[in-house]
Amino acid sequence: MSVSTAASNQVLMRLITLLIAALLAVPAVSDDTAGTTSESEPHVLIPVSDINDIKRELEAVKAQNELMRDEIDVIHAEATRDWLTEQRSEQIKELVQDVLADADTRSNLMGSGLMAGWSDGFFLASADGRFRLNIGALVQTRLMVNILDSSQGAAGDEDSTRYGFENTTTRFNLGGYVFSDTDFFIEMGFGRTDPYGYVADPREFGTRLYEGWIRQRLTDNIAVKAGLFKLPFTREFLVYEGLQLAVDRSLLDMRLGLGRSQGIELDMVFGPVRTQVAYTDGSSAVFFFRNTDVLVPPWAAYRLDTEWAGTGRLEWLIAGEWEQFRQFTSPTHEEFGMMLGVAGHGQSQERDRTTTFSKAELYGVTADLSVDFGGASAFASVIYEHQINPDGGNVVDSIDYWGVVVQGSFYVDPKWEIYTRYQIGGPFNQELNDPEDVPPLDTQGVSILTVGVNWYIDGQDVKWTTDFGVSFDPITGFMTVDQSGWRTDPDNHHAQFLIRSQLQLMF
Repeated sequence: MSVSTAASNQVLMRLITLLIAALLAVPAVSDDTAGTTSESEPHVLIPVSDINDIKRELEAVKAQNELMRDEIDVIHAEATRDWLTEQRSEQIKELVQDVLADADTRSNLMGSGLMAGWSDGFFLASADGRFRLNIGALVQTRLMVNILDSSQGAAGDEDSTRYGFENTTTRFNLGGYVFSDTDFFIEMGFGRTDPYGYVADPREFGTRLYEGWIRQRLTDNIAVKAGLFKLPFTREFLVYEGLQLAVDRSLLDMRLGLGRSQGIELDMVFGPVRTQVAYTDGSSAVFFFRNTDVLVPPWAAYRLDTEWAGTGRLEWLIAGEWEQFRQFTSPTHEEFGMMLGVAGHGQSQERDRTTTFSKAELYGVTADLSVDFGGASAFASVIYEHQINPDGGNVVDSIDYWGVVVQGSFYVDPKWEIYTRYQIGGPFNQELNDPEDVPPLDTQGVSILTVGVNWYIDGQDVKWTTDFGVSFDPITGFMTVDQSGWRTDPDNHHAQFLIRSQLQLMF
């Protein structure tokens, strides 16, 4: 019981006592004498002070009642509010339990803690970070217009101007890692089955496996890769097709770069130095190493290719980060970077019991310098290769190749970039098996200038590229790669023009 309640009870008891005492002391009177007093009988009077006390006590009781009523209202309101709060709390608890139960159901259906979403590409990953699957694609739709400075056109009386649309490449790739330290990459798609045009129609398209490899990380700095991959030789070829500066690689890199092969590779990174050393089945991208009609890997293990083939590349990061040299462009927000690369390659031909000639050999070296200025970029490379062909069936006994590529770009806006590229080189210094009876091959080199523009609609993911090129020297069949857009000019006209425009989607 509260203090206010006890006090009011005491006042009430005192008031009742006074009233009883007063009633006992007052005699009964008739109605007609009511309000008068008989002088023969004694009078019992209530003191005025007691009446005032009674009034005060009544006022106090009234005040106490009002106070108690207010307290009761407050208590009732608090009780009602607490009841609503408890009811709401119970409802929230039930809602949370329903959500957790639904999440558990989804987790059971999708796997323990499975995460999915977009991070510069679609991905699936485990919550503990030990497994990740990246899903990507590359689609390049291209328009090419070639103009020969000739009224007759190229071989076979072709039109001097030819143009057309094509899906140069449509690929899907899966990459990521399992068990934290095992990387993988698989890329397949639709493209030219013989891009170099050695034995088949270079315009023939079909399904291909571009890459498929597994890489095991041994330490934080060392990893071993096995499978089908790009040979670590020229930087142009190592940069992914969707991250090129121009519509396509230079013609020299397509012809003298070593392409892809199968084998094993040791990757090492120690601070600013990175090395790649590969032992593979060799390259068929260079002339005369064409022992079968299958020029693009994957190859069968017992295919007649090379007895041995080794490739090594060393890169020195002078400034910047390794990540920025995955591409040729240098966006405006990028920091200054510089990288120097050198590489070497050697391979020897494999023989079977039907061959009696000595083994053909190929040796090559290359060097390149890449500079990123943050809004501008520059790249230069030089390449030299020496090939020995002792096969009596070949016209050329040995031949050398050389090439120089220089390119640069400049951003006029965060989304617009202007670039230019000049390439010169080709085969030279050929030695014939029988120079008296067989004329030398027409191994004219190339001299090509290209200027173009990139519109980065959404970075490299959605990009529109258009360029214009002019060949100052005739392009022979020895140097033609149809995918590049340049055509063979057997009539030795000294000008050929090429317009290319490409829309790219990549993720």
